[in-house]
Amino acid sequence: MPSPQEADDPIDEAFAAYLKSVDEGSIGSREEFLAQFPEMATELKDLMDAADAIDRFAVRSEPPLSSISPSQAGAETVDFVTSDPNQSGDDPAETLPEANRAKGDPGPTLPYDLGDYQLQKVVGRGGMGVVYQAQQRVLNRTVAVKMIRGGMLACENDVRRFYTEAQAAAGLHHPGIVPVYQFGHRAGHHFFSMALIDGTDLQKRLNEEDELPIDDAARYVRDVARAIEHAHQNDVLHRDLKPANILVDQKDRIHITDFGLAKNLGADSSVTGSGAAVGTPNYMAPEQAGGHSDRATRQTDIYSLGAILFACITGRPPLLGDSIVDTLMQVVHEPPPPMRQFRSGVPHDLETIVAKCLEKHPKKRYHSAGALAEDLDAFLEGRPILARPRGRLLQLWHWFSGVPLVGALLGRKVVRSSPSHRRAQAAMLLMIAASPFFFVGIAMLYSHHIQSMPDHVTIAGGIENGTYNKISSLIASRLREIDGVSVDVVATGGSVDNRQRLLDQNVHVAPMQASAINDNRLCVIAPLFYEMAHLLVRGDGFDSGSFQIEPEQLIGRSIAVGPPQSGSQGTAKMILDSLKIAADVSPRVTTDWAKLHSPNAPPIALVCVGAGSDLIVKLLASGWQLKSIPQSIMISIHHPTLRPMTIDASDYPESSIPKVGLPTVGTTAFLAARRDTPSELVQATLELLYREPTIIENLIPRDRTAEWQGLDFHPTARQYFATIEVGVQ
Repeated sequence: MPSPQEADDPIDEAFAAYLKSVDEGSIGSREEFLAQFPEMATELKDLMDAADAIDRFAVRSEPPLSSISPSQAGAETVDFVTSDPNQSGDDPAETLPEANRAKGDPGPTLPYDLGDYQLQKVVGRGGMGVVYQAQQRVLNRTVAVKMIRGGMLACENDVRRFYTEAQAAAGLHHPGIVPVYQFGHRAGHHFFSMALIDGTDLQKRLNEEDELPIDDAARYVRDVARAIEHAHQNDVLHRDLKPANILVDQKDRIHITDFGLAKNLGADSSVTGSGAAVGTPNYMAPEQAGGHSDRATRQTDIYSLGAILFACITGRPPLLGDSIVDTLMQVVHEPPPPMRQFRSGVPHDLETIVAKCLEKHPKKRYHSAGALAEDLDAFLEGRPILARPRGRLLQLWHWFSGVPLVGALLGRKVVRSSPSHRRAQAAMLLMIAASPFFFVGIAMLYSHHIQSMPDHVTIAGGIENGTYNKISSLIASRLREIDGVSVDVVATGGSVDNRQRLLDQNVHVAPMQASAINDNRLCVIAPLFYEMAHLLVRGDGFDSGSFQIEPEQLIGRSIAVGPPQSGSQGTAKMILDSLKIAADVSPRVTTDWAKLHSPNAPPIALVCVGAGSDLIVKLLASGWQLKSIPQSIMISIHHPTLRPMTIDASDYPESSIPKVGLPTVGTTAFLAARRDTPSELVQATLELLYREPTIIENLIPRDRTAEWQGLDFHPTARQYFATIEVGVQ
């Protein structure tokens, strides 16, 4: 036995001798062995305790083949294994990873018997392990066997990672993860066996092909995402996803490998601790690159999937520095470049999917790998994806924050700045010097722009052939004649529809009932006319000789309340609610007014239109009867937008309305706009609206606008009516 003085590394040599004695069964007691090295007894004892823990684990994990449980026999792997002969090591002796051989001794060569396995050739090498093609004698099958590269002198962390790699997949059963058959410790070697896949890895495909077809790239990552979703559902995080760990077999199917850095969420365990940056820098999530691998979540793997998809499409990872540290800094602080910078014609939806995966903040990424797979499926099938692209403003902000000066002000670390960023910084410094003049000029230009007449004006109308449509067409016609403006009128469903079109900025101005102007982004240009609620009945059960009706007579009968987007429907709801006529007792039927001429129309209709409306005239001529609205004062108290009104006999001379008229409630139709509507458009509209002869019959005079002082008028409209109140023409 070599003395510690003769060894290059006394502790390692002594511990190797101890392990060899254990394997050969030639050791006496541990105390006797330690007594030979009193000056290093403490360090050797610590190594022995670690070896005992590993041996206990190996013994539990190495049952006879006849007693392998279904979970062990069907477990699925986590390492890259391929039968591609080009992946053999470059060592001609192809020696096994023995650690206790003498200097110059290459050790046993292949083929080599390891229990039930005959190791035949090397098919892969990594930083920690060597993978052999092997024949398993009992089951007569070809498998892959992975062993620790450092042999018996592998450090405790390497051994723990090696068994983590096998254990992490023990509960996983998915065709996208290679099955592990057995793992344990024999003849001084830690090993596990798994299926041998005939294929190559995705990184090699990327190296060999100029451009991977986009659909193939999306399909590969979709299938990887589905396999990772299965792992996540079983509380296993991979944490080292990269193209080199994705195997593509001869049938073009993928298999995920190398779970050596896996983390079990259920057991809260991994091979790393807080403060460690583990993984492959180019494919690490920012939380890993920042040294917080203990905080890894499912979104950590999703980031890596996005980086893999980026590499499959462009041939390179999203962030690539001059050194490992530079790459890590970029991953933490820098946004990834657009894929079209490296490959033209990348589909917009695919860019959106990758951008969502590569978000710096985990919560902004896909909530699951399954959701990513669904979006990739939608892309491949030509369906809309769920991910939404970043707005142009946000993209601009991310670029702008890359300017060193801006980054310093925001507290963002700018790892490197492009020539365009440096030019932008120089321009910014120049602008700061001239900022007073610059901002004053910008303010003046902006003010002029937002207040000027638009090149094209769009006005909302209403129901086809309805009053709103006619009014909007008249306003448009006069705008064209007087101001030479290009104007369009769009037919709509009524007040509610017009309100939404204004909020969506699809139209500039729109007529609507007062109750619809209920958003602080909207304001009034001018009152137009009054709209009255017309209660019409038809059929048996109503006294044709009386214009009076009691609320009880409405109960149990269906009531037509108007088109779905009309203000009339909203007014009808307020009236019926005030009269305590519930919708489940007296159904409220949404219908076009033209259908009231049908024999199948409801027996009651509540129509809110201007007095003398052609619609009401035609309905009265077809057999409908007008009735007064009961309790009109009470209704107006409940709903301030409604007021007591009277339908005069002159409004419908053919209907025999009493001279005193019919009590009802009504509301006001206003011309409304957004608060940011240009002043020139508002001013021109007001001038043409009140110019003689007026274009609207029954237009409320401009000197009566004081009645609505409580409403929120457009600033230009308020100024216009204020000059009239003081007598300025």
